[in-house]
Amino acid sequence: MTEVVARVPVRERLLGSAQAVIEATGWSSVTMAGIADAAGVSRQTVYNEFGTKHGLAQQLALRELERFLEVVRQRMEAESELMPAIQGACEGALLLGEQSLIVRTLVGSLPEEHDPELLQILTTESGDIIEVAVIAVKQTIIDRFAQPFTDAELTVAVEVVVRLVLSAITRPAKPAREAAADIAWVVGLAFKGATS
Repeated sequence: MTEVVARVPVRERLLGSAQAVIEATGWSSVTMAGIADAAGVSRQTVYNEFGTKHGLAQQLALRELERFLEVVRQRMEAESELMPAIQGACEGALLLGEQSLIVRTLVGSLPEEHDPELLQILTTESGDIIEVAVIAVKQTIIDRFAQPFTDAELTVAVEVVVRLVLSAITRPAKPAREAAADIAWVVGLAFKGATS
C-alpha cells in the first residue's frame, strides 16, 4: 500500500486528501497540518505546494475544472451541429455544478461551509479558470465544427459562454436546462449575425 501511495504525485495526494476532508467534515475543518497528516507528508510540503489555504482552494478548483471540461467535451462530441453542442455542453456543466461538492463549497451554498473569501476563486479571481476553459472549449469547437467566426471572434464567443456558465454556477437563478437554453440562444444570435 505504501508503495502505491508513493507512486501518486505529492500534489495529487494532497488534493485528494483535502477533498476527502471536505467530504467528511467540510471546508472549515481543512488545515494545512491536517492535509499533511492525511497525505503522510510534512506540513512544510503542503505549504511548498500551495502556499496558503487559499492557494489550496485555487488548486482544488482547477482540478475540479478538469471534470467539468470532460463533461463539456462529451456533450459537444454527442452533437453534430454547433448550437445544440453548445447548449448540451452548458447544460452538462451546470448540472455538474449543482452536484459538485467542491463548487458548492467554494460558492458557499452549504450554510455550514459559507466562506465568502472562497467565492473569489470563481468570481474576481477566476482568470485562470476562464483561461483554461476557453482554450479547451475553443479547441473542441475547432476540431469538431465548421463555424463562421474568425479566430478572434471565436475566442470572444467562447469566453462569453464560459463567463455566463460560471455566473450561472455561482449565482443560479434558473434550472440548468433553462439557463443552458438561454446561453445557447445568445450565442445563436451571434452565430446568425456572423452568417448573414
